[in-house]
Amino acid sequence: MSLVARAREGWQRFWYEPVDPIQLDAFRQAFTYTLVFYTFAWAQHAGEWLTAVGYHPTPAVDAYYAPHVPLLTRATLGPFFAVYFGAMLAIIFGWARRAATWLVIAGLLYVSLADPISAFTINRLYIFGFLILALAPGPSGQGPEARIAAWPIRVLQVSLLIHYVASGLCKALRGDWLAYDDVLWVQVQGVYCTEAAAWLLRVLPAGVWTLLQHAALGFELLAPLLLLPRRLRPLGFLLGIGLHLVVAVTMYQLIYFSLQMISLYLVFVSPTLLRRLLARLS
Repeated sequence: MSLVARAREGWQRFWYEPVDPIQLDAFRQAFTYTLVFYTFAWAQHAGEWLTAVGYHPTPAVDAYYAPHVPLLTRATLGPFFAVYFGAMLAIIFGWARRAATWLVIAGLLYVSLADPISAFTINRLYIFGFLILALAPGPSGQGPEARIAAWPIRVLQVSLLIHYVASGLCKALRGDWLAYDDVLWVQVQGVYCTEAAAWLLRVLPAGVWTLLQHAALGFELLAPLLLLPRRLRPLGFLLGIGLHLVVAVTMYQLIYFSLQMISLYLVFVSPTLLRRLLARLS
């Protein structure tokens, strides 16, 4: 077989080989739970978020961040969130799951267009993740014998690695993370500072923040080398989840981003281990 033929066969196998759907199922559950948590927290201030009561720039002031859809009224907030949360619960419990996934995507698109300032990166990641889940093929077979085409899992895996490497390159090439040793120490004192971060800034030596800064940058740049080889994945999981725990604790409102990213780690866990863990949990 020629080199080109082997490469083509490997490419087809990587994206389309039949695989155990447990990784995608576990990601779906975890990802949806994070959306429930995130939406519940923001829904407590839904009037400011999705109605004219809150601050929304007009198109004349800022066309990009102005609402791109009609805002809700006080009377329609309740029905909207009943459908939105109901669709999330349907995904979790497996009721008309594909239709519910499209409803969640519609809800995410609406809130992202109604309040682009608040939506930012977190909503975009949710739209991307649920779109992959909505387009993913259904399994053939049941239980441990069930199989799906690998591409939804591969897309999620590749997207996580791209996210890390792109973030690391931005910090290294376009930012100042390599030029100074106190970048993280300064950043956690800004608008993202939490009470936990303020306490840590008082008790931790400056050198610890330097260590965390370089560890985070190194992990992002080397994420493919740490998460792709199975033998190195435990170390990659330790560093990556540790990074997101630090972000969740020290940066205000970024706990939701950390939960999103950690849920993506499930598509790197071996199906055998996942089934064993889920069996214990059940």
